[in-house]
Amino acid sequence: MRKVIGKIHLWLSMLVGIFIVLIGITGSLLVFEPDINHFIHPDLFKVTESKKVMYQQALETVRNTYPKGEIQRVYTPNEPEAKGVYLFRLKEGEKQQSIYVDPGTGQINGALGDKTMFNMILDFHRSLLLKDFKGEEIVGIIGMFFFLITLSGIYLWWPGIKKWKNGFKMRRNKNVFVKNYDLHKVLGAVSIPFLLIVSLTGALFTYDETIFGWFGGKAKVTPPEENLISKPLPTGKLPLDLLLSKAEKEVPKGIITQVRMPGMMKEGMAEGAVEIRLSRSYDPGNGNIRVWVDQYSGKIVGKLDPEINSGLLYQIWHHPLHTGTFGGIFTKILYAIGGLTPTILMFTGTYMWLFKKKNKSKESISSSIIKSLFTLSNCENPSVN
Repeated sequence: MRKVIGKIHLWLSMLVGIFIVLIGITGSLLVFEPDINHFIHPDLFKVTESKKVMYQQALETVRNTYPKGEIQRVYTPNEPEAKGVYLFRLKEGEKQQSIYVDPGTGQINGALGDKTMFNMILDFHRSLLLKDFKGEEIVGIIGMFFFLITLSGIYLWWPGIKKWKNGFKMRRNKNVFVKNYDLHKVLGAVSIPFLLIVSLTGALFTYDETIFGWFGGKAKVTPPEENLISKPLPTGKLPLDLLLSKAEKEVPKGIITQVRMPGMMKEGMAEGAVEIRLSRSYDPGNGNIRVWVDQYSGKIVGKLDPEINSGLLYQIWHHPLHTGTFGGIFTKILYAIGGLTPTILMFTGTYMWLFKKKNKSKESISSSIIKSLFTLSNCENPSVN
């Protein structure tokens, strides 16, 4: 059994190992994306000391500057990515833009397009830059393989209950193979929780509905779609600030982090409601409360609150567990380091494989030479019947 598991561990690692390494490295960079962006582009995060302008004013400024753009999200200064400014995400044709607005003046500080360094890194992390070739599905499958590699690694590592301490020992030995073996074993053992979490959550971004469906469940809880609509009124749409105040009244002590605007209305379909995400009490990240508001009447047409609704655990924790945002700077550092562990595991594993292959080849040659000598000896000294 151990030999079979070892073969599975080896061949899966050889099949997708390089992709796991690259996805891990890009993931480590993405952990600190807001902080690095703030360092590289400080002008984008300029905040003028003054009373904050209304969101609607900033919204109109962005719309006037990008008349062909469709605003999809609005991040408030409380959102980690915004770091104190108003951040608008809009789609302009096939291009994505991030527009940074000074909340003190309402003026645009600047923009980052979809070809910036971090957007390219994110695209690689999510789809290997293969968006048009089912890249996200491929990455999801790699995540599943990574999960299986980790599980097989646990089986191969486990020294038994009585000798469990041996699984964490680094021997003092000058032999290079022993050093690589121990480093691979100990680093793999220490990083098991992290590797299991990021591999599984990574796969679930693409296949969560399928996997939950196997067990008769649903990955995400949402209010009935037919309720999440806006009914047009002659008075027109309400200002964004008024919609935000409606959400704040609905969620006492809630802090608004982002707004998700409904998509472009398709012919024959009702116009969607505005989704407003808020944080209340402890929030691992991404807004743990969601409120949907009718754009015309300001009526609350949907709400998800973990204090009221059950079944929200997965969708609240999925993204934070994958990105390490749930514990502040401490977990972000751990995740950034953890993203580099597959690189070390690949190098140590590759060395051990090449070492064994080389030794096996030598043994095979030696065996052939001995066999040839034995055959030659028999020919020179034939036995007498």
